[in-house]
Order: sequence, then structure tokens, then C-alpha cells
Amino acid sequence: MNERPKEIVECLGGPPTDEQWAAISMPLEPYVIVAGAGSGKTSVMAARVVHLALHAEPRVAPGNVLCLTFTNKATENLTRKVRRALEMIGDDGRRLVAEGDEPTVLNYHGFAAEILRRHGMRIGHEADRRILSPSQARELCGKVLDRVAFPSFEIPSQDSIVKQVLALAEQAANHLVEPEQIIALNEGLLGRTTSRVDAEVLRHRIDLAQGLRAYRDLKDEYRVIDFGDQIRLALRVVREHPDVVAEYRERFPAVLLDEYQDTNVAQADLLHTLFGEAHPVTAVGDPDQNIYAWRGASLHNLLDFPNRFRRADGTAATRLPLYTNFRSGSAILEAADAVIREIPAAQRPDPDKLLAPWAEHGRGRVEVRGFRDELAEAEALADAIVVARQDVGRWSDIAVLCRKHRLYRPLHDAFEARGIPAEFTGLAGLLDLPEVLDVLAYARAVASPSASVAMGRILTGPRYRIGIPDLAAVAAFAKERGRGLRGEAGERVPVFLAESLDHLDAIPGLSGEGRTRLAAFRTELEDLRDLARGPVVTFLAEVARRIGIVAEIHADGGRVAAATARRSLSAFLDRVGAIAPLEGDATLPRVLAALDAAGDAEADDWNVPISDADAVKVMTIHTAKGLEFDTVFVPGLTQGILPNPKAQENPMERASSLNFELRGDAAILPAFGGKKNRFKEALAEHAIFDERRTCYVALTRAKRHLWASGANWYETNVGAKGVGRFLEELWAWGEEAEGAEIERVDQPSKEEPNPLEGVRLRQVPTWPGPARVDDADGLFPEGWRRAAVAAASAGQASLLDRLPADERARFDAAVTDRRTLATHLAERERATTSGPWIPPQISVNGVIGYARCPKSFYWTSVRPLPRFSGPAARRGTEIHGWIEERSRGQASLLDEEPVEPDLTGADLAGDVADRGVSMETLKRHYLESAYASRTPLFVERSFLLAFGRFTVSGRIDAIYERPEGGWEIVDWKTGKRPADDALGRMQLDLYALACMEVWGKRREDLTATYVYLQSGETVSHAPDDAAALRARVAEHLDAIEAARFEPTPGPQCRWCDFRRFCDAGSAFLATAGD
Repeated sequence: MNERPKEIVECLGGPPTDEQWAAISMPLEPYVIVAGAGSGKTSVMAARVVHLALHAEPRVAPGNVLCLTFTNKATENLTRKVRRALEMIGDDGRRLVAEGDEPTVLNYHGFAAEILRRHGMRIGHEADRRILSPSQARELCGKVLDRVAFPSFEIPSQDSIVKQVLALAEQAANHLVEPEQIIALNEGLLGRTTSRVDAEVLRHRIDLAQGLRAYRDLKDEYRVIDFGDQIRLALRVVREHPDVVAEYRERFPAVLLDEYQDTNVAQADLLHTLFGEAHPVTAVGDPDQNIYAWRGASLHNLLDFPNRFRRADGTAATRLPLYTNFRSGSAILEAADAVIREIPAAQRPDPDKLLAPWAEHGRGRVEVRGFRDELAEAEALADAIVVARQDVGRWSDIAVLCRKHRLYRPLHDAFEARGIPAEFTGLAGLLDLPEVLDVLAYARAVASPSASVAMGRILTGPRYRIGIPDLAAVAAFAKERGRGLRGEAGERVPVFLAESLDHLDAIPGLSGEGRTRLAAFRTELEDLRDLARGPVVTFLAEVARRIGIVAEIHADGGRVAAATARRSLSAFLDRVGAIAPLEGDATLPRVLAALDAAGDAEADDWNVPISDADAVKVMTIHTAKGLEFDTVFVPGLTQGILPNPKAQENPMERASSLNFELRGDAAILPAFGGKKNRFKEALAEHAIFDERRTCYVALTRAKRHLWASGANWYETNVGAKGVGRFLEELWAWGEEAEGAEIERVDQPSKEEPNPLEGVRLRQVPTWPGPARVDDADGLFPEGWRRAAVAAASAGQASLLDRLPADERARFDAAVTDRRTLATHLAERERATTSGPWIPPQISVNGVIGYARCPKSFYWTSVRPLPRFSGPAARRGTEIHGWIEERSRGQASLLDEEPVEPDLTGADLAGDVADRGVSMETLKRHYLESAYASRTPLFVERSFLLAFGRFTVSGRIDAIYERPEGGWEIVDWKTGKRPADDALGRMQLDLYALACMEVWGKRREDLTATYVYLQSGETVSHAPDDAAALRARVAEHLDAIEAARFEPTPGPQCRWCDFRRFCDAGSAFLATAGD
């Protein structure tokens, strides 16, 4: 092998392979790299940037290279790799590339947003249009029913119609199809069909297209767009204005397109319009990892790249392989190939593709196991994780990758029983976890009297322990009261469980203890309804506190289950806090509707952040794309889960599915040849191809150890699912493979009953429960309490008297500590509630506000009075929103809810000298800062910190990765830098505390930075010691709980809204001459 440039060797950490060097050193012309899993494609792209800057002819400076990728995770990874590659030092001690000369790295939607910001006005698009979040899109689409009658739907349910219109809208946007095209095609088909079933589907689709047209009109009226509109409008700009195309081609003489297999048809058209015609474009992707088809990603784009992006002489672009895998053992790669090789040659540019293992990694370990049911699978998997952890050293080196979120629950229970710390990712998955389910049950019970299932969960849970007989008596009473109450159509009008709570004395057969507990629940429900009128996150946090989740987490902070619950609850509240309606407030019913939609959709969170906490990572396969772990478990290889042959929607049966004739990738889709059954079979087989790719991605995340498993029985299905074909194929491979460990399970007979039947019912506590838990053990077979009573009755001396003096002293000290704690808790329980109501959740700026002036906090949070929202407040909110919008195209496509920033009192009022500062000045200083060109890891990230009975909430403006590793926490300030402010650091220090306690960062890995946009200054500091900060904050919170709200006049009085009626503040201002 010829000697390669030392800069490339340093960039890759070793000499490039022949494949890598060919991809890095290609001339400036279009070409595509087919990069297999674990082939180091991101490092190759970074090395390509270095090669263009130092060795290409002609040279291309890094700042003139455009790098586009698919997700936030990929953007972050590519930015980091390129930045480190460009930090090389030459022989003369100088940087080979000027500092700050970096490529533009964006995701595809971020690039479209940039085009619209610069040139949108040329097609009449105003730059201030907001991006709709999914929940806002559902809210806006609900208004379509006020404009379209949907006559073909017998009973048009709003939820169903909204889901279908939005599904059709997404597909139409992905394939650049107008509503009129859908209507025209389907009206033509309707005139030719003789099938009543087909005609109904066609009429439904025509109605949905009419709804899509109305939805577009509503977006224009509300001056909002969605991500599909971003691409569509950007494409319109470049098609109608050739000079814009010329500008981008001149600005970026080299373009790198990462994860190209995940682009949709509209994105590919935008890129071809800009960078076709022999422009030097490098596309990188792997058809075997095309797993986002359900989001519109088209495999056709990668397969067709050589023909579409031709060279200057008109010949097809070159296709280069990267087939050496630097991640996994050879046995793992063989197992993955056993699944992927069944995909037909037409959907793989290289049908004979086989990843070559890196010899240093050996074979690795592969286990392929089958089980009777999902509980047995989860328990065996958890046992295997305990063993695996002894080998890898860290829990976070282990991942469990699931095809569906519904697999989380049995895993959660098995992990908790074994003390395995776990981090469950994704909103839909979080909704299935016990601590979240308990909080949501209370929320549903408060929000709606019809939430009888939620009330049943609460009442039979550990807090009230209402047994089945008492619950059945309440239900029977409700049913009896419903008799005779009938609507106009004769249907029964139900009396809900909530209403029965108002008639407890009239319910026959109800035990006395049951009646008492039900009355207590009724009182608690009334209290929570009052609290639910406030902010939803505050309400949910208070529910968690009342039902003991927060107390349990912090009382048992060292327990693994408590840490897992804390992570799950924090992540859930973080996502809830991001939900914001299009209009009005985020009320509890609205938030619950948004959560229901997320849960129903089984939405995969492709941009979900994964923390650094030392916990097993449990996530969907789609979330795991681009990640790698030492040990990977892939459960659920079962028919209907993985693979799921129904994953590909049939447009002949589902009206919300776009006609294949209108899709830009119709060439690789099954064609309807007149036979419905054959077409349906072809669709199912096509879906299996997509499922193979999903399974392949999961298997190739493993480095040294792979476990794949499935079971016959899941949930309470009448019939067994049976293990899936992928597991069968892995078993067949394993029987011939060297060292593979396989454990088969027989397929059940049709007559075999479901072993999971009644499992959930058996978990319901019996009534009445035992007065005390069973305390029998090997030493005391009849229980230690009974043994103690017997010993006392016999006059036996206390065993304590036999303890040595030092052990007795330690015992007495422990007893004293616990009695002191019990006394303290009892005093707090007896504390009067006649004083002022204290909010259980206080914001970071509320804590700082109290530290500055308790009286101002009182008038702001305890007995809130109207506050003046001056220009500075509006300017602060606007600049935060503007910066967030700029970052959002790069930061996330899911967390797109607008939120209010954390603004201190000084930020809200502003100094007199600040009020002449224009938005243009603030924006200019931001754009001139180093942060304008950096990709944030997180934008507006919210958190909750527990402090006794209080919860402190906050929202971090931005978090960036430091060049040396770790996080830089950034807060934007619109005012000038204060000369001397003793409390100035507390805001960022609390943010740092959240990074340490919620997201597992170390203090030394954090830098806290204020950016003063008025002057362009940045001020950074190392965070305060966590224990010292907690002590200071706790001191303020204890004073709040004690209702100490005396004013502390000072400079803050100048901007205080309450100074006109505050005697102390007025006296200070008079003395100061203000």
C-alpha cells in the first residue's frame, strides 16, 4: 500500500484502507459511497474535508464545504469529527487550517430553513413564520372539520379524521404532490371501479384531500409551516430563481451528503436542483440501513444517485464501497448477513455485499434464544445483563433495542427486581412505565369524570389498596344508577365511577374501611382539581410528590430502582413541559390529548438525547441508529413485532395512504397488476424487506456480544404470535456457525392456552390486605415480630444488652437519628395550613428572585399581582425565540414547541440605558459570536430538581459540546454585564447542578457561560460545588416554607414592578436619589 498523507493518517488514527483512501481522494466530481455498518463513514467524511483543503486540485477551503446529514445526533457527531480533524498542527507549529475555517454542517431541514431565511421573500414567504410542532399540527388540523364535511365518512370522528389528514399531508409533502392531483386521480379511478369497497376507499381519500387543502389554507392564515413545507418552499425558491442556485454552487464548491438513504423524494429534488449538473457532490449511505421509510425516506434516492447526479461527460457517477467493519466481531456480522441477504438484488446496489470484519475484533459472541412468553424472555434477558455487566464494567456499555415501545414494561419490571439501572428513552415508551402511569392516572382522573380505568388503577394501587370486592360494589352501584337513563336513540347513559364517589353512603356491600379510603380519595381529587388550574408541569410534579414518588426517589437515592424512576420521571416532565398549544394555554386536557396522540402513534424519537448516566440504555431500534454498544440485546423477534408484515400500508385499503402512482419512488414499489390478493402479498413481502433492514441495524450495533431473542406469547392474545422468521433464520445460521449459542423453543399448538392470561389480574392486591407484610425468614420462620412478642412474654432479656459498648453506642445513635427524623416529619405533618399557600414548584429565577427580595417573590409567586411586561421583556423573549429558531433547524425536529425563556427580574425590566438597544444589535452580536456557527447539543432543555417538599424547575437556553469534551451551558442575556452581582452565578450554577444530578455529568466536565448580547461579551466560570449550592438553595427554600417574606431593598428596587406600594423599596430609592 502506497504511503498516505500524514494528515489523513492522523485524522483517521491510522493508515486508511484502500477502500477508505479511494473514497477520500476522489477528484472533484459526483460520486456515491456505499458505506456499510461500522465502516467509519463519518471519519472518512472528515478526512475528505481535510483532503479537499490540503491535497485536492483545486483546493477547497473547509469554509466552502457544505455537509448535510439527517438527524441531530448525526449532525453533532459529524461536526465533532470534522472540527477535531481540522485542529491538526503542521511541522512549523502552526495550524494547517485557519482557526474558525470550518464547513457548514446542517441537517436537511436546517439547510432548507437557511434557504428560506435568505431568499424566502422572493416567493412571498415571510421569515417570521413559526414551525408547527406535531401537537400544534394536530390542533390546527382539528379546525379542518369546521370547513370540510367529509361526506363519505359515516360518522367522522375528529381524532380519526385528523390523524388521516395529517398522514396524507406528510406523504404528499414528501412526494411533492398537490391536493388537486390526489383528487383528480382518485375521481378518475372512482369512475372506473365496480367494487363497492374500492369506491369507499377512493371517496374517503378524495374527502381527505379536500381536508388537506383546507389544512394548507389554515396554515397560511395562521402564518405557520411544517417541516414538509420547509422543503417544498425551499425547492420552489431554487426552481424559480436560478441566481440562487448559482449563489449556492459558488459558495459551496464541494458538498457532502450523509445518510443519503434516509432522504425523501422532495429533499432529493431540492439537492438535485441545487447541485446537479456535474457539481462535486459526495453522497454517503447504506441501502441496508434505510429504516425510515415510514417517515418518507426513499431508498430510491441512493439507488438512483449515479444516474441522477452524472459527471461532466454525461456518464453515471462512480459508486465506491466501504465494506470493512471496524466495530463488530465476525460472528456478529455473519448473523446480521443471515437476515439482510434475503433482500432482492434490485434493492441492493451490490447484491453480493458482505462486510469484512476487522481481524483484531475476533469473532465476538452471539446468542439466539427462544422463550415461551415475554415475561420469561424479559427475566432471562435481565439475568444475562447482570452477567454481561461483570464483563464490560459499565452498565451504559449495554443496550436493549426494541422494535416497539410496548416491550419496555416487562423489561422495566425485570430490571427493577434485579437492581439493574436503566434509562428508557422516547415519550411513547415513557408512557408505559409505572411511575409515569401512576402520575398520568391521577391526571386523567382529575381531567375527566369518565376516566374510570385511571381511577381503578389509583384505587387498587398501594396508596388506597381498595380491593376488587369494594371496587365491584362501586361499579355495580354506578351501573344500577344508570338504568333507565337513556338517550334519544335508546342507548344507555353511563354513570361514571367519579360520580359514584359522591354517594358512598348509599352504596350497598361496601366495607367500612373501603368507604373511608374512597372518601379520602374523593377529597384528594377535589384538591388536585384546584391545583390543575395552574401550570400542568407544576401539577404533575405535585402529583408525583403527593403520591410519594419524589419522596421515594430521594429517600432511596442510592437504590437503582429509584435512580431509574428519577430519570424516567424527569424525562417525562421535560417532554410535557415542551408541549405548547397553537392558541391559548397548555391546559391539562390539551396536554393529555397530546400525550395520547404520542402514545397511539408509537412515534419513534429519532433525535432523543441519550444521557451519560451509567445505566443500561433501553430504546427503539430507530433511536439507536448511529450508536454502538459493547453488548446489545434485541428482544421481540416475533411475528407481528419484528417482523411486522403490515408495516407497509396498502393504498387500496387505507385512504390515508397516497396512491403509488403519485409517489416519486414508485419504481421500487409493488405495482398493482389487477389482482388484489397478489398485490397484498407483494406489499407484505415489501414490508418484510423494510423490517429486515430494521433488524439488520439492530444487530450491527453490537461490538463484542449480541443477544437476539423472541417468544411465542406476548400480552394476552388469544392465539400465540409465534417466533418470527428472522429468529428462525438466525437459528438456522447458528446451527452451522462456529461458537454460536442457540436455544430453540417449539411453536405452540393452536389449542395451547396463553400462559400470560390473568397475569395482570393476579398482580392486583387482595382485599382486605394483611395488616403487616410477611416478615418470615430462615431465622424466624413465624416472623420476627411474633418471635419478639414471644420473647417479651417469656421475660427474656433484650439482646441489645449483650451488644459490646461500641456497637450499642452506634445502635443508640441510629435510634436517636430516626426518632428525630420521625418527630420532624410528624411536626411537618401537623403544621398548620392556614398560612399563605406556597407553590410546590419554584423556578430557578424564583429562587434567585427570593434571594434578592423575599417580598418581591411573595407578590410574584405567593400572592401574584399583575406585572409590567416592558420592552425589555418582549425583547428578551423575542431574541431567545430567534436564537432558538436558528438553532432548531440543526438541533431537533421533534422538540419544536415554543417556550418562554428563563428571564430574571433585571432581564424583564431592563436598565434605562438598555432600552435603546435594538434587536438588530442583539442579533448582530450573536451572529458575530462563536456560537452562531456551532451546533448546540440541546436547545431550551428543561429540568426538575427535588429539594425536600419543593421542586425547582428551569430551562437551559443552550448546551454545547466543549472542544475538549464535556458540556458548555450557555444563557443568553440581553442586558449589559453587571458590575458586581453576588447572585449572578446562581442561575448557571443551578443549571449545572441539573446537568450533574439529572443527566449524570461530572462537575469538571461542565463550563457555565453568560453571553451578553448587548455588548457581545462572554463570561464563563466553573460551576459551584454541588453540596454547597444545594445548601444555599435549601436555606432560601426553608425560608419560603417558613413564610419569611420581609423586603430586602437594594438596586433591584429600580426595576421592581411593586416599588410604588413597597415602603421599604420607596425609602431605599429616595435615599439613593432615584
